[in-house]
Amino acid sequence: MKIKLISNMYPAATDKLFGVFVKKTVFALQENGATFTQKILIQGKRSSTIQKLLTYAKYYIKAIFSVFHRQHNLVYVHFLTHNLPLIFWYKQMQKKPMVLNLHGSDVSAIKPNSILDQWQNRTLKNIDALVVPSFYFKQVVQNRYPSLNIPFFVYPSGGINTGLFYPDLSKRKALQMAYVSRIDEGKGWQDFLAIYTQLNKAGINIRAVIAGDGNQKKMLLDAIAENPFKEDIDFRGFQEKEKLAEIYQQSELFIFPTELPESLGLVGLEAMACKSILFARNIGGATGYVQPGVNGFLFNSVPEVVQQIKNYLALPIDKQNQIQEKAYATAQTYETKQVAANLYANFKELCSKK
Repeated sequence: MKIKLISNMYPAATDKLFGVFVKKTVFALQENGATFTQKILIQGKRSSTIQKLLTYAKYYIKAIFSVFHRQHNLVYVHFLTHNLPLIFWYKQMQKKPMVLNLHGSDVSAIKPNSILDQWQNRTLKNIDALVVPSFYFKQVVQNRYPSLNIPFFVYPSGGINTGLFYPDLSKRKALQMAYVSRIDEGKGWQDFLAIYTQLNKAGINIRAVIAGDGNQKKMLLDAIAENPFKEDIDFRGFQEKEKLAEIYQQSELFIFPTELPESLGLVGLEAMACKSILFARNIGGATGYVQPGVNGFLFNSVPEVVQQIKNYLALPIDKQNQIQEKAYATAQTYETKQVAANLYANFKELCSKK
């Protein structure tokens, strides 16, 4: 299968994290046999408005004229909002199937019923299939655009690399809870510290590990310095995937306290793959894979999750092990090679119908 890729986000040598999820999807499809005959990309983030305008101008010109380059079976577009005119252009000028990878910002950042939202609704009706990161986000899209009648392919952000994220319970020397996320507004790091503090005040001797970076890093460090149990808080900053796997393996409890409607919440699944018990806020993508009391827990407030943790710790060991095993089994259904093979098969089937 030959694919043309159009994406306004893709990593560059100087900016390896910009659109890295797009690159991972490309690699996953290639490993299943796909060939990318053409890639029309914006590689790396631009710092100034002038640079952004010039970059998008070049991107649009290249994309417009590349419609005549037809050595492909399928057009694969990442991001709706920034590519609306290009999607319309391609559907007018060629008959090859077009798949759109829809991201959370394509919906959450757009005001409902605005002119742009209505334009997106009309454009989506011309797409042959949508790729979304979770069943939760699929429901969000269907609620937002109820007249849509096209296939949805669920592809969870590259899935879980089970060769990296796997259990190693021998590393759990003491009771530990972990936070892995951006240190930004809405990510819930304040609630994580509150949970940790309340557990210690209740006489539960627990350690905390925090991995991440962000705009509120100084606020976090100040809060740690003032915490009455600061000696057992380990802030590690940004960590590579290998180090994150080690954190999950060491941590029996993983707290996902985001207040934002994350479209998937991949870190929660990574933790489950390492048999960490997930306590996630009852919002967003985690609600699509957490079965409360079966493979993890969902909470709405700090007091609620503190009580949930107390209840979990009071369970017999065999009951705790059952939840760990269910969490592990859930994560396995998101295994990288499996979800990539499913996406490739869906693409091939779509092409066969056109």
